[in-house]
Amino acid sequence: MHDTKKVRVALIGLGKLGILHSAVINMAPRAELVGLMDVNKQLATYVQQAGLKAPFYSDIDKMVAEVRPDAAVLCIPPFANLPVVRQCLVRDMDLFVEKPLAHTLAAAKEMLDLASGRPIVTATGYLFAHMALFKKAKVLLDDGVMGRIHRVRSAVYTSEVFAKKKGWLYDPEKAGGGAIINIASHLLYVLYWYFGLPGSVYAQTQDIYSDVEDAGTAFLTYANGMQVTMDVSWSLPGYRLPYTEIVVEAENGMMTLTNDAIKLHLYRAVQGFPKDWTTIHKIDLGSTSRFEIGAEGLYEEGQDFFDRCLDRRSPAVSWADGYAVQRLIEAIYRSAAKGAAVNLGDIA
Repeated sequence: MHDTKKVRVALIGLGKLGILHSAVINMAPRAELVGLMDVNKQLATYVQQAGLKAPFYSDIDKMVAEVRPDAAVLCIPPFANLPVVRQCLVRDMDLFVEKPLAHTLAAAKEMLDLASGRPIVTATGYLFAHMALFKKAKVLLDDGVMGRIHRVRSAVYTSEVFAKKKGWLYDPEKAGGGAIINIASHLLYVLYWYFGLPGSVYAQTQDIYSDVEDAGTAFLTYANGMQVTMDVSWSLPGYRLPYTEIVVEAENGMMTLTNDAIKLHLYRAVQGFPKDWTTIHKIDLGSTSRFEIGAEGLYEEGQDFFDRCLDRRSPAVSWADGYAVQRLIEAIYRSAAKGAAVNLGDIA
């Protein structure tokens, strides 16, 4: 029944991510791009030049009233999410919000409360949930291939900031923070997805070039005794593209997960995996070269959201999941500010 039905989607925000999402919507068999909105009126020219057929607006209320979308994809700075969500919820539209859910825990909580009880689909843009390697690693962990997990080391690095920069991304009041909330939030989502939320967090951050943190390290302790470290820097040379690594040390060996491959070193053969080394590459899982880094996840998360809009089921990454990550981000910042561990249970 849903094969020919399409969800009518409005795109709000035509920055870099918004342009990528517009391509995803146009590629999606179950979505139709019916409206484009950005406060920068000059982008109307870009929309025409790019061949996008949907009408351009600089006012959300006018767009919603005229094109009456079923859903909206928000690709705007996190500090703008809450006011825009308020406008969209007047029509009970399904909503996809790029990560993080908001720039503060309080704003994220208000968004969650506004959506609660409404008959809408709410999704958050943590794209690792839709990437084949990260989904495969989740299956391996859930199936017990590694046995009991002792400790986890994780990191995300990129080479972006080597001098003071301007813009909302480096304004603590608008961005909510720096490298932690910006690039590490994807990794923090994966840690939450794989292992749940920790009991306590101890963290330190460092402002090297910016008014927000350029680097940081967090130590997460779980109720079962498992220990997880997370390191981040957007000021590390040698990483033209963001590099993510997760190393799981466990009862049955070690698993290393990166953007490119999963490497297993097992003490004993289990579930078809031999003792010693096994490497699983992206190509082994059906990932194709038509996707640039990250675009595979961007495409799949779009399809997941449009499908859920049509079949009315919860998406792979809901606002509740986005809020859980926001609590973890808040715990890191509070710990770094006070120089002591904080209990996640105290952050609601």
